[in-house]
Amino acid sequence: MGKDGCKKAHRGKRQAGRAMRGYEILLVDDDPDILTVIASAFDDKGYQVTTASSGEAAIESLSINGFDLVITDINMAETDGIAVLKKAKELNPETIVMILTGNRDVNVAMDALRHGADDYMFKPCKLAELWQRVANCLERLELKRRYARPESHLHPLYEQLLNIEAWRLNER
Repeated sequence: MGKDGCKKAHRGKRQAGRAMRGYEILLVDDDPDILTVIASAFDDKGYQVTTASSGEAAIESLSINGFDLVITDINMAETDGIAVLKKAKELNPETIVMILTGNRDVNVAMDALRHGADDYMFKPCKLAELWQRVANCLERLELKRRYARPESHLHPLYEQLLNIEAWRLNER
């Protein structure tokens, strides 16, 4: 772990195409056990993971590196997950942000969604469910990238397509 609270996990043992692997993922949690277990599981699946043990470290890492997916806890000392979410979206609105938290307060969930969270999961969770949600988030990212067009007249159709695809993914 570096002095900034961030750790770059090595590449997974398997090499795979961009379809599911090769994404840059930032995992943020102040619980070292959560970081270790989830980062190790991601690594085993071949994902490239950077971990941050605080919101401050996450924001620093976001400012230096680009991430495709940010998975963050909400309740952390000083800088919380909402601040991480806001910074990630400010730096790159295309970044997918998933909240993974033990906080079951509906108002907190609504606040996160209002600020642009793409998904919201409660801890503890089963790894199989986490993988499915991560796969859905990354598929949504690919759809955004695939259908992004500078033509402004396509924008409303693009938004409708994304909403339909997000609904379809969540119905799985």
